[in-house]
Amino acid sequence: MAAEAGQSAGHNGPRRPGLAWAAAGVASTAWAGGVGLVTGVLALGDELTSRLPFGSPVLGAIALVLFVAVPFTIVSVLAARGDEQAEPLAALAGAMLVGWIAVELAVLREASFLHVLFVAIGVAFLLADWHDPDGSSTHRDLSETQRAP
Repeated sequence: MAAEAGQSAGHNGPRRPGLAWAAAGVASTAWAGGVGLVTGVLALGDELTSRLPFGSPVLGAIALVLFVAVPFTIVSVLAARGDEQAEPLAALAGAMLVGWIAVELAVLREASFLHVLFVAIGVAFLLADWHDPDGSSTHRDLSETQRAP
């Protein structure tokens, strides 16, 4: 059976290029941040580094990759493939991003514009109602799932 227009074979929903690209953007910044922390290209300075668990930017990089880069990479791939799990996982990834920023602020005790920006991005992923390419929502109406009395 051939896939319908806008769908990929083997998946049950339309591809979501907007969601895929948005998630890829967040994922790529997190991957770059992780690499930058490990290599020292993103030096935090002695004071901030001392506030990290065990004073280790490498552990911070690993946490960044696990809690931000990997989830957003998965969302990007699923959205590009048209997997119906992309939307609920996008909301979860958004919540994880907001949580990551909250923990980062608690640990580092220093805020920047990027914290505000990424909280807003996380909230957007958490609350966004991603749509099909034709503009229709992919969320089922409650009336479709409830039986009439």
